[in-house]
Amino acid sequence: MAKVENLEGPIGWLMDPHNKWAINFDFKKVTNDQNSVDSTIDMWGVVPNGKPMQFKSRRKVTKEESLKTWNQLLSSNWVEFDFKINKSA
Repeated sequence: MAKVENLEGPIGWLMDPHNKWAINFDFKKVTNDQNSVDSTIDMWGVVPNGKPMQFKSRRKVTKEESLKTWNQLLSSNWVEFDFKINKSA
């Protein structure tokens, strides 16, 4: 399993082995301070066509928590995939 090498934190989508749940990892740098990062982990339900379309929850985490969760999910057979979601204001 690949480990995240991004120094700021994981970004992207992971899907569970049963294709029922998807998790999006995102972060925004708040200031120039390396430790000041606003990370979120969003959980989505996956609809039958395989797209994450049912938002379930959001969790704000530190960079370390984000990396730990990402690596734990990968070691539990979650897989990385590419999905672009349209965010509305």
